[in-house]
Amino acid sequence: MPTLKCPSCEQALRLSDNSWRCDNGHQFDRAKRGYTNLLLAQQRRSRSPGDDKAMVQARTSFLELGRYQPLADALLAHLPDEEPAWLDIGCGEGWYSDQFAQRLGAVNGVGVDISKFAVDAAAKRNKRVTWLVASGARLPLFDASQQRVFVLFTRLFVDDIARVLQPGGELMVVGTGETHLLPLREALYDDVRQSGFDAGKFLDNRFELLSSETLHCQWIPESEEELRNLLAMTPHHWRARPEAKAGIGTLAGKPMNGHFVIQRWRRVA
Repeated sequence: MPTLKCPSCEQALRLSDNSWRCDNGHQFDRAKRGYTNLLLAQQRRSRSPGDDKAMVQARTSFLELGRYQPLADALLAHLPDEEPAWLDIGCGEGWYSDQFAQRLGAVNGVGVDISKFAVDAAAKRNKRVTWLVASGARLPLFDASQQRVFVLFTRLFVDDIARVLQPGGELMVVGTGETHLLPLREALYDDVRQSGFDAGKFLDNRFELLSSETLHCQWIPESEEELRNLLAMTPHHWRARPEAKAGIGTLAGKPMNGHFVIQRWRRVA
């Protein structure tokens, strides 16, 4: 299993009797589902940070329809058959992480999310990955311990990514392109803003770009429930007016599109 770092004193944690312990006596018990909460009280901005249970359930229901499988396949196409150590930051309910684990090796992998509800769902999906409730800004992992890091649709904590990623290791980042979910956005807003993702706006000279590609896909939402689950996955769930959100059911049976930006970066020695 990966070697974890104690969030209290930064000593190595060792798994014993279903608890992670360090030499200084700090102990973190694994939950019944198999994940471990390493998020300290002072690292939380709320009592239960991150996605709530309803949001996790919505995302799980949508992703299991396979609408975003073309994206997962595009990512898998870049991966080797095995990786000594890999990390998924903001892993959510583990839908992508589980597919990475099948290619790279589950016991080599770590999934991190600040939401305990998301990590609980991820641990149910795959028992062999090391699932952690933790902050991406303070990863409980040692320096240069990872060969590959994934960041999908979440904030780039550049300093800690640079710290844990080995020189020569690869960072894979996914964001949304200008036309992503355009019919949904047109239904929600009078003025639709076009903006595309570029991780280079956030990364520094510790990283060099290996490749950047765009991916387009299209599907037909079958129901209003599917659309509401999709909306719950996006920032538009919070931004759009309630009356606009109430009308998205009219998009059922009409084409919906995905537009993704996939970038690969190397950690410079």
